[in-house]
Amino acid sequence: MRAAPSAARVTAPVAPPMSRAVLRERLPGYVGQAVLLAVVAWLAWRGIANFEANARALGLSAGFGFLRTQAGFEIAQALIPFSPQSSYLDAVVVATLNTLLVVALAGILSTLAGLCVAFGRVASPGLVRGAASAYVEVFRNIPLLLQILFWYASAIVLLPGVGDTLQFGSVLLNNRGLFLPSIHLDTAGAWPFVLDRPHVDGFDVAGGFAILPELMALTLGLSIYNSTFLAEIFRAGILSVPPGQIEAAATVGLSGARAAWLVTLPQALRVALPAAGGQYQTLAKASSLAAAIGYPDIMQIVGGTVASQTSQALEAMSLVVLLYAAINLLIAVAASVANRRLLRHEGRAA
Repeated sequence: MRAAPSAARVTAPVAPPMSRAVLRERLPGYVGQAVLLAVVAWLAWRGIANFEANARALGLSAGFGFLRTQAGFEIAQALIPFSPQSSYLDAVVVATLNTLLVVALAGILSTLAGLCVAFGRVASPGLVRGAASAYVEVFRNIPLLLQILFWYASAIVLLPGVGDTLQFGSVLLNNRGLFLPSIHLDTAGAWPFVLDRPHVDGFDVAGGFAILPELMALTLGLSIYNSTFLAEIFRAGILSVPPGQIEAAATVGLSGARAAWLVTLPQALRVALPAAGGQYQTLAKASSLAAAIGYPDIMQIVGGTVASQTSQALEAMSLVVLLYAAINLLIAVAASVANRRLLRHEGRAA
């Protein structure tokens, strides 16, 4: 008995070689791109050579060796230990963590506010819909820097001084900031973790973890401003959900809130997430306005203090550019991964 013939092997089609006619047609484009690339390379080489010549003429050192030297200044807020004896590299790390902190806080708050406003915008005509529409139209048209300055001035003026500190259990609030208890590792004691509660010490507050007024004002300004744009993005996603889905949810007995959470929101996010990712990147770039109120972020510390103290502004600003680019690329990757997971959950992944 003869064996069944094996299945034919499928091979990828081989691309035909480029004909001379096609090559002649594309050759001017190839030549133009090569010339443009050569011009850009020459300009970059001339710029680097000119910078090195000017640096030698002024007696300045070039490169990033200054990052290993002692910084010699304090930073008002540091998520890791930092002192004047720390290096400039430590200052760059502290500034980056401060920027990531405000981006994360503002991103979370603006997302929550944007979702609430978006559902308010699609509600039945009435007080809720009118208030949501007014929120978007008012705060979207006020410049972000003006909002940040307003909230910063409000925090300084309206909050009490150190002598009249408001106390909520172990939490203190005054015009120096919001002070929260912090946990420290104590290897010398019987208990490895020690709770450090903030307390008023003369004209200052000692202990705990301080959320500066600059951080509160910056987070509030970024959250409110970006939530208006996220609200419109989420509203577009909500409107893209077929009405039959909402009617089916009501038929099976889901309430309005449960239907919104279990049916409407997952489908709306699939449409809104790509545009929302771009808005989160805009939020990260806008956080550089922190320098206007003195919050110690990348722009304030690296582009300001480090650049002025080391007289190596080009290297410092190069670090600023690279750090903001890395943060925005990280947001883009996170949004892409989240979008793929949503599509895979629906069985639509490539």
